[in-house]
Amino acid sequence: LLTVSISIGTTLIIALFGFFMINQRMGVQFKKAQEVANITDLIESPNITSTSQYTSEYGRFSSQLRSERFKNIDGYMVKTSPLEIDYNLFGVGYGGIQNSPLTVPISKTKQIGAFSRQNGEKIPIFFNPKHELNQDEQAVGLSHESKTLSSLTKHVAEVAISFKTPMSYAEIQKALPDNLLINWYWIGMDNDKLAVTDTVGRVIGINTDRDGRLIDESLKTNDSSEWADNNYPAFVAAVKKAASQRSYTVNGIDIYQDALKQVKKYPSLDKAKFSGVIVSGRTENLAKLDDEPYIYATSVGVEAEMLPYIEPIK
Repeated sequence: LLTVSISIGTTLIIALFGFFMINQRMGVQFKKAQEVANITDLIESPNITSTSQYTSEYGRFSSQLRSERFKNIDGYMVKTSPLEIDYNLFGVGYGGIQNSPLTVPISKTKQIGAFSRQNGEKIPIFFNPKHELNQDEQAVGLSHESKTLSSLTKHVAEVAISFKTPMSYAEIQKALPDNLLINWYWIGMDNDKLAVTDTVGRVIGINTDRDGRLIDESLKTNDSSEWADNNYPAFVAAVKKAASQRSYTVNGIDIYQDALKQVKKYPSLDKAKFSGVIVSGRTENLAKLDDEPYIYATSVGVEAEMLPYIEPIK
């Protein structure tokens, strides 16, 4: 009887110790998942702001971190696809099929469009003017979608603008009309071999604040959860972390290593050059963008109907 009691007691102690170690390990993995989400918010969330992080699917050995996110469409907060990070005892997963957009031809002109797999919303895309188009890409052609918004009245929308040549922060502020809100700056690509479809869902850049501004303030902590989304030094630090922690390779080119080369060229906001922006505003103002001489391509994203009790920022 004594032997049986000792055996049961030992088994319970081992089980409790095992549960404790599993909980400890899952707690560590949850914090790693949080950092993955934070870095994603800081460098690859074009005009997307996270409002919460929580465990949406909980299991003893695997769980999922979910982040609810919104887009600022000239003052209209439009809910967009959540960010979902799977994690378990052995690692943290990011970049699964649920976080990857779908690219398809969207018109008889064969122009390419990108859409969320989660909610079907249209995703604005960027074009690199230095990329040499192959035969298939030439058949697709450039996107000049902003002009189509002239027929969509009483709406606000977002548009991705690709510049003919990279521009500084000050040059962009001066060039863009005052009646548009700048939401996000695209750092561009160091390598010119990737087509527009290769980088959909993996464009690297920095969000602005609600008024369309960036700041350049030294970091006071290494905790990414404390970094401001619109602070350029935080963006640079986040790109460096991403390049050391994750990989996404297309045609032999790692998107994060490419972004690392860009921030090494542009270590501060006053030295930075941006290859494009996402802007939002009233559709009648956005429709005029394709006439601007410095614009290479435009691509429309989310739109929202204007309401009498919500005044757009611009």
